[in-house]
Amino acid sequence: MYVFWRLLPPLGKQEKKDVKVPTVRGKPVYIGGVLLVGVAEKGEFNVKIKKLVSIEVKDSSGQSYHIDTSNVKVKITREYVDLDISALPRFFEVKVREVGRMIEELKKTRGELDKSYHKLEEALLKGVIGMDVYNEQIKRLQEREKRLRTACIDMEKSLASVSQSLAQLKLELEKKRERLEAKRLLEKLEESEAEELGKVLNILGSINALSHLITSSIIQLRLIC
Repeated sequence: MYVFWRLLPPLGKQEKKDVKVPTVRGKPVYIGGVLLVGVAEKGEFNVKIKKLVSIEVKDSSGQSYHIDTSNVKVKITREYVDLDISALPRFFEVKVREVGRMIEELKKTRGELDKSYHKLEEALLKGVIGMDVYNEQIKRLQEREKRLRTACIDMEKSLASVSQSLAQLKLELEKKRERLEAKRLLEKLEESEAEELGKVLNILGSINALSHLITSSIIQLRLIC
């Protein structure tokens, strides 16, 4: 009898094997059902509470970033992953770092190109190189500049798309804010609704800040390229 039980796996391990988690990899990820933030690369699940606690997302520019979803409602379907709108402030923090880093890289590339053009002109004027070498090097620099402009255009399109989705989200939230504000003025606002109003105002603040970031980033991109 002892040998028989030793051959069977522990009950706890059997239960763990039967636990299935939803697939998120390869699915588009939205916030509030409107804002497309990218495609899921992988997700981290807490099996005990059956919760997606974080997700890795790759956006349209190919950049990957991590979003903490431990305290965010998440809807996972066969076609997509939808994060509750309360995830927007966290997305904003990630986007600020990502956009800032990308713009710095583009600025660096622009600076390097300008220096290279200047050095080539100096070398030609001093007679260090001839016109054949100069023209050959200029063509290479122009190819690098073309890639730089393409990167700027792709990033601007990505930011413009986010801006449009934010405008739609803001419109919906403003309607909710107005409704809750009206109830507050009439002193009919319940405690749960007061908490909801606070969250709405916080998210609207994040939307305004992200919209401002997008506008200033597009201006910087146009100056760089």
